[in-house]
Amino acid sequence: MALIAIVHPGPQMHISTRHPAAVRALEADAEALALELAEKLMAPPVGRRAMTAGIDQLDRLMAMARAALSVKQRRLGQAPYARGSAEAAEAQYCKELRKRLRLWKAVQDTLRQIEKRRSFPLLPAERRILDPRAAIESITDVAFTRAHRAVNRTPQAQASATHGCFADIPTRVSLFLEIAQLAYRLLLAQRHPGPARFLDVGCGGGIKVALAAQMFPVADGIEYDPGYAESARRTLPILRAAQSRVFEGDALRFEDYGSYDVIYLYRPMQDDDLLRQLEERILEQARPGAILLAPYATIEAHGSRFQKIAGCVYAVGLTRAQAEDLKRQTRRIGPHIVTPGTPLPKQIGWLAPLWRSCEANGFSPVHWE
Repeated sequence: MALIAIVHPGPQMHISTRHPAAVRALEADAEALALELAEKLMAPPVGRRAMTAGIDQLDRLMAMARAALSVKQRRLGQAPYARGSAEAAEAQYCKELRKRLRLWKAVQDTLRQIEKRRSFPLLPAERRILDPRAAIESITDVAFTRAHRAVNRTPQAQASATHGCFADIPTRVSLFLEIAQLAYRLLLAQRHPGPARFLDVGCGGGIKVALAAQMFPVADGIEYDPGYAESARRTLPILRAAQSRVFEGDALRFEDYGSYDVIYLYRPMQDDDLLRQLEERILEQARPGAILLAPYATIEAHGSRFQKIAGCVYAVGLTRAQAEDLKRQTRRIGPHIVTPGTPLPKQIGWLAPLWRSCEANGFSPVHWE
């Protein structure tokens, strides 16, 4: 008969896997240990203490719980059970625990990956000419550009052109997603308390806002052109971004840049002086540590106001040392993106904090489920 050690906030006790209380006692210990691991996972990735011993200990507890559960289910016998009976309640508990044990395997595999302490590039390497993915991305970019134009067929208003605004110009979707993913990882590395907020300055028909809504809980746009703004309002619900807002107005007068964590702009103003005014306004309001996505060269004239992270991704108001530390931490953040509002698996129970902590490190257990 196997004996197991159950650690509680009191004296250590020993209990057989055949003991009627074994399963729940093991779960209680596993829950306490899972919370400890979840807390450790929220420490900065670089320099974080090793978790292998804790993962192994939790795995042993779950293996014991699996053995004890088998004993318990044999005792319960076969269904059906009287509705509302103690046996029915215990059978339901056993069913849910079986699901948790399967989910634990996914979490364990995820934790093992995190413990490898791999370094991920800040941005993907440029595709080589003979890399098949380069051809795939090229087709995707062309197709998305056509879709972008099809979604927003509204011609630019003359008043917008007179004001100095560019027409709705599509960015390469592959580039946008690469820099948006880096922004997502940077916020994870910063241990941003959330919900993360994204703003597209000069959002046109709202396509980039809809894409950003797959990464950030809040994804908004500001647009001067009334026709573009209306097109975006029609499009966003169709693209499952109904919670996103489009502010119709002048970005040069917008007063809420400081409440956003990621700000994207793709040279929305034709006039160089007006563009510099817009950039200054954004940088004056942006909170320290906010991420600026600006895929055009002239933004770097403001180099003293931000630190370059990689490519066209910048962190506002950080020192060089702070930016270098942020880059080191971000390289340890995994590549997975969890779409806002994604529910946790059913019957996850006390594994939820550990699952969420894995996601907060860029590793989603759903990929190992």
